Amino acid sequence: MKKDLIKNSFFYYFYKRLKIFKNSFKNSHLGEYGEDIFIRRFFKEFKKGFYVDIGCYHPIKGSLTNYLYKNGWSGLNVDLSQISIDLFNISRPNDINVRGAISNTNGKTHYYENGLINQQNSLTNINENKVEIESYKLDTLLQKYNIEKIDYLNVDVEGNEFNVISDFSFSKFQPKLISIEDNIYDIKETLNSNIHELLVKSGYFLASKYGVTCLYIDLQFKDKVNKIMSV
Repeated sequence: MKKDLIKNSFFYYFYKRLKIFKNSFKNSHLGEYGEDIFIRRFFKEFKKGFYVDIGCYHPIKGSLTNYLYKNGWSGLNVDLSQISIDLFNISRPNDINVRGAISNTNGKTHYYENGLINQQNSLTNINENKVEIESYKLDTLLQKYNIEKIDYLNVDVEGNEFNVISDFSFSKFQPKLISIEDNIYDIKETLNSNIHELLVKSGYFLASKYGVTCLYIDLQFKDKVNKIMSV
């Protein structure tokens, strides 16, 4: 029917303008590389869910979970910065917001502060501003808050990503989607990294890479990805 209509010059005139109008608005995103567009498309059919955001930084700026929260999800947000957590307590009162470090050990540790709220605060980027903080294994913190299921896991901790997931119980929590920072732009190096090897071994495949963010999907969704990600 559309083919017949556009043969008519009157209808074709308005058809062209409608196509321009519908595509005049840019897709907005908060993620540094637009990763949140992929994430919200992947979860578009999930009305409720639970996320875990390690290295959450800010509830809006750069956030890969803001859209999910606004659409009825809840989650656990963890950051080294007390100011970051205070912002989450204001913006995300329905979430669990924790100041702490996530690594492969429990107990006291130190991080290196580049600013009171700063994406470069890190356990690994050594500088003179050394700050004591409580460290948790990811499983330990999940057990503390009686979290039994994760739909989406985001890890962005400035070089400490492997330690965050090295003791994680993938088979128990089995996130559907994992995004993890990997500061490598050469895809061959990414495919040879310890992070990639662990995630593949744990039942995930690399579905996409946005800048330095790798997006891994649970293998049980591999045959459904085309349908899930359709516009």
